[in-house]
Amino acid sequence: MIGFIRILRHDMRLHVRQPAVWASLVLFFIIVILLMPFALGPEPDLLRRLAPGFVWLSALLMALLSLDRLFAQDARDGTLDCMLLSPMPLPVIVLSKILAQCVTMLIALGVMIFPAGLLLNMSFAVMPVLLVTLLVGVPAMLLLGGIASAITISLRRNPALLTLLLMPFYIPILIFAVAACDAAAMGASTTAPLLFLGAILCVLPPETALL
Repeated sequence: MIGFIRILRHDMRLHVRQPAVWASLVLFFIIVILLMPFALGPEPDLLRRLAPGFVWLSALLMALLSLDRLFAQDARDGTLDCMLLSPMPLPVIVLSKILAQCVTMLIALGVMIFPAGLLLNMSFAVMPVLLVTLLVGVPAMLLLGGIASAITISLRRNPALLTLLLMPFYIPILIFAVAACDAAAMGASTTAPLLFLGAILCVLPPETALL
């Protein structure tokens, strides 16, 4: 447990010491949100209906861009080799790194979710459901990303291959998350899509990132 906390603190410090990287990801999120109304027009009802999908699409693209930093940076400077030689179990190392990435990304999304919702005229009834889908869906995306990142860690075109490998697996997460938000907007039950989204997360333990 102590080793897990140390690795988690190490990864969190790395994220904190690189604000420019996360600032660029947040800026990318803002640009996508800002360009969507220009592409579809300023109709308030249309933007309100499509707002959760825009936010989730931006979060998905943001997750894809951040995955290159999950294992590749530690592999380049030799930190990952030292961790693998340590007596700590490999699943614990993987879990700590994914958890640090997940916490940092959720904080970045939490800062932007309410301004983005106001910009897109999102219904306040949808906002809590959207937050729940992000809390469940983002860890699922990062666990899937851990699998692809571990597979492509030694390849040169890592980001392009990560995108090609992960997009088919990210689509179900996107579908169920947006379905839950749509159900909340219509006043229907959100239980079914949220349960499906939770089931995806439950079948992705951190050990799957070792495959």
